[in-house]
Amino acid sequence: MENVIESVKFKLKAGADVQRFLADSESTLSFITKSGGFLYRSLSVNEETQEWTDITYWQDMESAKAAFDDFMKHESAQQMVSHIEENSVVMSHERVKMNALGECASA
Repeated sequence: MENVIESVKFKLKAGADVQRFLADSESTLSFITKSGGFLYRSLSVNEETQEWTDITYWQDMESAKAAFDDFMKHESAQQMVSHIEENSVVMSHERVKMNALGECASA
């Protein structure tokens, strides 16, 4: 069985408070990390384009889709999403075909 990456690219709403967005994003971790099949999650930003990328690794497609279906039922997820420009969201689920693991850098 192949691991799955859930990738969500987006921009924040004009005037959004980035620190509040980050705090609200962090509050979703309690749900995400307890979801079946969760492996890893990261949130990054391209400073030039102000495009954010939220990546979550899952054990399989079923786990990824189950978590996605349940995500917006949580108040923390609704808070996080309230900062995001709805028209900018591009989401995909992709099967991992190759990977390598090195030493991870802490934020």
